[in-house]
This record gives sequence, C-alpha cells and structure tokens, in this order.
Amino acid sequence: MREFLEITCQERGIKPIYKPFWLDLPHANIFQSITPDVLHQLYQGIVKHLIEWIKEAYSEAEIDARCRRLPPNHNIRLFLKGISNLSRVSGTEHNQICRFLLGIVIGIRLPGNLNNARLTRAVRAILDFLYLAQYPCHTDETLALLDDALTRFHDNKDIFLDLGIRSNFNLPKLHGFRHYVHMIKTYGTTDNYNTEYTERLHIDLTKDAYRATNHKDEYTQMTLWLERREKILWHDNFVQWRLVGDIAPQEIIPPDMDYRRAIKMTKHPTIKRVQLDRIVREYGATFFTEALARYVVGRNQPGLSAAQLEREAAHIIIPFDTVATFHRIKFNSINARGIQDSSVTVDSVHCQPSQEDKRGHMIPARFDTVLVNEGDGGTTGVDGYRVAQVRVVFTLTNQASNVLFRAGPAQPPTHLAYVEWFTPFQQPESHHGLYKVARLIRHGERLASIIEISDICRSIHLIPNFGVAAPREWTSSTVLECCSTFFVNPFSDRHAYLTLV
Repeated sequence: MREFLEITCQERGIKPIYKPFWLDLPHANIFQSITPDVLHQLYQGIVKHLIEWIKEAYSEAEIDARCRRLPPNHNIRLFLKGISNLSRVSGTEHNQICRFLLGIVIGIRLPGNLNNARLTRAVRAILDFLYLAQYPCHTDETLALLDDALTRFHDNKDIFLDLGIRSNFNLPKLHGFRHYVHMIKTYGTTDNYNTEYTERLHIDLTKDAYRATNHKDEYTQMTLWLERREKILWHDNFVQWRLVGDIAPQEIIPPDMDYRRAIKMTKHPTIKRVQLDRIVREYGATFFTEALARYVVGRNQPGLSAAQLEREAAHIIIPFDTVATFHRIKFNSINARGIQDSSVTVDSVHCQPSQEDKRGHMIPARFDTVLVNEGDGGTTGVDGYRVAQVRVVFTLTNQASNVLFRAGPAQPPTHLAYVEWFTPFQQPESHHGLYKVARLIRHGERLASIIEISDICRSIHLIPNFGVAAPREWTSSTVLECCSTFFVNPFSDRHAYLTLV
C-alpha cells in the first residue's frame, strides 16, 4: 500500500503523507481549513493565467497599443510600455491590469476569424467573480451572482480550447472557485482571510519599523517604535472623539457627500484670474458665457421650458471678464462616524490645460470625465446619472454673484463646473455588459452646461471603442478628443463596480 501511494503521488508530482497530523482528530475537517485567498488564488492565480491566455489569443503588439492609448484616471495605472513584456508581475500590478483588461479585448479579431463574443464573455465572467468575491458584505442575491459569474465562465471557456491555448482546465485554483460561496457562508467575507492584508501589515509592522532604527539591536527599537505609534494613534482617536462628541453621522455629513466620499476643494484657486477668452481657447470651454447665462436664468427662474430659457439667457449680461479656476477636485474618504478624512484621497478629477514644466517640457492637457447626478440618482445603478467631461472648475466673486443671482434663502453655489455631455445610458452591450456612450452633439457642436460641483459624484473612466485595431495617431492624452464612442469602465475601482453594475 505504501509503495502504491508513493508511485501514485510521484505520478502527480506531489509528496506522499503517510499519516497526516489531523487523522485522529475527531472534530477536524482539513478541507475546511483551506480558505479562499483573493491574492494568490485570484490575482496571482487565475487572473495571471487569464492574462497569458489573452496574450496568446491576440497580437501582443495590438494589446500593448491599446494599453498605451487609454485615457488617464485617478484609479487607473497607465502601462505606457504595454503589458506583454512585464516580468515578475506582482498582485498589485495584476489588480491594476484587471481594471482595464475587458476594455482592451473588445473588438479585437481572433485567429481564424473565430467569434470574439465567447472570449469576451469569459473575461467578463472572471472579472465579475473577482469583484463580487471581494464584497465587504454579502446577501443571498450577491452569492447567487457569484455562482452565476462562475457558470458563465464555464459556459464560454471552450474558446481557449478552440484556439489551442489550453488542452484542459484541470487547475486546482480554478476548482477552488466552487468553494467560495460555501466558505463565505461559513467564515464570512473574504477580507477575513485574505493574505493580502497580512502581507501589507508586514510593511507597516516590520519593514517601516526596521527602517526607523539604526540597524543595531533592532528588535528592541522596533518594539518601542511600534508601541509609541500605537499610543499616538489612540491619542489622536481620543482627540477626534472629544472634538466631535456624540454627533450622529447624518448630522456631520454635508449634503454634497455620498456614502463613502466627500468633495474637497483647495482653499485658494489654482489661478486667481483667467480671462474668458483664455477659458475658451486653453480650457476648451467653447460656449462658456452662453452656458453661464443659461445657468443663471435656470437658477433664478426654475421651471422654464428650453425655449424660454434660451430667450431669457440672451438678455443676461456677464459683469466680469475673469474667473478664478481650480485644476483639481478631490474626494476624501468618510470614516464610520461620518467624519471626512482629508488625509485620504479616494478619487480626484483633473481639469487643466497644457503647460510647461520647470525643464521646458510640455505637459499635455487633461480634462477628466465624471459621473454627474442629474437630480434623482440613487446609491447604485445608472438611473439618474450622466457621463460628462469637465472642462473648467471656477468660482464667482461675491460681487458677481450678487449681480447675477436673485436674493433668496438658498445661497449661490461656491464652485461651478463647465462640462460637455455624453449620451444617456442605454442598455449595456450583450457580450461584455458595458454601457456605450458617445459625445452629445447638437447642430454640429458639443452640448455643454454649467453645473454645481456637488452634482459630480465621482470620476469615471472611459475605454475607447478601438474597433479591430487601435488607430496609431491616438495617444493617451488625445484619445478623449479623437475617439467618438466609448465604453464606461465599471472595473476602475470597487466603488465604480457597485455603482455601475
């Protein structure tokens, strides 16, 4: 029997264990001790395989070309040299690649003119499983969605067999997907046993502590350093508690904040005075004065029809020729007590024209796209939301506000944004499930408006519709101007996934 065990294990490339330690333990179930691990099973496991399969299925040159032409976003790392030549890829890098992986495979032609739909559905299924598995809270509905994502992958995985990339799917880490629902029901959400957190703590509790020492008798110094940091943290929490008291979270959070993030603007503008003609020329806000006139009329006389609004706006005289502009909108996190943490930036929006750095090099202009609440948007879903590109964020002087806006109980907004609209959300595409949007054009011109920045919920990443091959004249800094249609990316971060899916 022992010889048979040795031969069998040798054929399978594993070492035999003759008498495991748990054999005589009456209440031990060794199979339940192996919990899911998002870092090594998903990011460093199946996702790593999936990226390799995609590189074999398509031209690596085309994959890299698409990576270099993605527009920038706060939550997206741009691989301007592509991903085909990456070596020793970390879990963090696999995480970043997953954020745009689906978008760069849409539309590429497969060898032998095979249908691209099955591969696209397989990639979408793996990404859905990846993001659903990391939910901080689960219900029967979300666990059903997790099972559905795995079923969709198995229904479409044969495309890799047809392409000759795989001969089978006998992968232990893929088999482990079947146990996620059971393990989540048994042990809770995956953040309770994800090794990514312990590896991150190794930096905080060991590496940083060691760097703070003189590298002599380091253990004593590290312990003392960590003890002092912990005391400072507890004291800071105590001070925050005394300052805030027992105020309920809903009394602390202003109305321009959502559940997890709050808008934060700098105290002083980036540029104090920008001429209106420069706003048009450098920021691209072509119809700035017209849009501002419409906004003033709409705020002073709510309920007007579109035709009435245009007639009244024609009589508005703008009493200034400069505005103060801001080149960035930040979103800070909100802790469990509803207090804004200004030290943690979870999202940001850039809207700045091209400029020279200190070395005389030109920095390309960057005008990010955002998700705007049109008034009735909910916590999740796209109903009541619209995609827009921010061209300029500005403020008006008190004198200008007093002239333009009628006196009333509601104070004029402090910060406004000129945005260019995209088409409303329709049904998502059938194969990959992404929403398709395009520039909203009327009479040959982009439709633009001025909105309050409190209506901006977050940044949004748009993936260009590259078609069969990405046009080589496009660049990361110009693709938003060159491309006509885009796919809204729900994988840029977990908050976007919760909002857009």
